[in-house]
Amino acid sequence: MQIAQALAGVVGATPGVRACALVDAASGLVWHCVGARPEFEPLWEASVDYWRMHSRLRSHFEVLGDLGAAVMYHRLGILAIMPCPSATELLVVCVGDNGKIDWGGWQQKIRALGTLIKAVA
Repeated sequence: MQIAQALAGVVGATPGVRACALVDAASGLVWHCVGARPEFEPLWEASVDYWRMHSRLRSHFEVLGDLGAAVMYHRLGILAIMPCPSATELLVVCVGDNGKIDWGGWQQKIRALGTLIKAVA
């Protein structure tokens, strides 16, 4: 329950974030979801494929270092995927509004979420 509340805090305290989910990187299983609407449901599992694609092609991007987040700008919004700190088998998947998210603040909240997950796991 603490993790779900912390995820809700990420969404509620970050202007521009519409919805967020914790997703198992291997299976696509959704652990927790906040702000979800029916049209977002397929996004959570499908987002894992973006992450897997990077994993398969990782060697091509080594010159840039480890991937911190994958952010895709679509016409109607942003899809951001990043590993959950301290729980790298989990991904944080976020749907947001173009040009309205404070990415630095969002990443701080995600780090705090990762610390909580590590503490309760």
